[in-house]
Amino acid sequence: MADFFGIPSGRLPIAIAMVMVLAAVVSWLQGRFNSSDVKKGIAIAMAYKPTPASPTVFDALTAKKEGDPGCDGEVVSTLLGDIKVVCATPGQPGLQYQFRVLLDGKRPPKPANDAAQKLVDGLVAARQ
Repeated sequence: MADFFGIPSGRLPIAIAMVMVLAAVVSWLQGRFNSSDVKKGIAIAMAYKPTPASPTVFDALTAKKEGDPGCDGEVVSTLLGDIKVVCATPGQPGLQYQFRVLLDGKRPPKPANDAAQKLVDGLVAARQ
């Protein structure tokens, strides 16, 4: 009986099945973590206030009267907790507001395109 990496050939199908189940479980679990991170990133981006007295990003998007904003996100870096959040309103679905969010809570969300930068600049100007 030949061994494959110390596994008897009679038990090799069981070992392969166990490795495949383990890979599937780890993949499913990582997907759950990514989904949770995206939800947190969206919540942080929508609640962002550039100054304590300014309205939130969500308030600014709803004030445009273009419908409730819809947001989606993707994990850019699992290690750093870096999330790319993209929001749009039904009234102008082609106009996207992109933010980069770090989940560590040490830095505020950063506008990642011109539309988001103008939105944040408008929040700062509304305060003054």
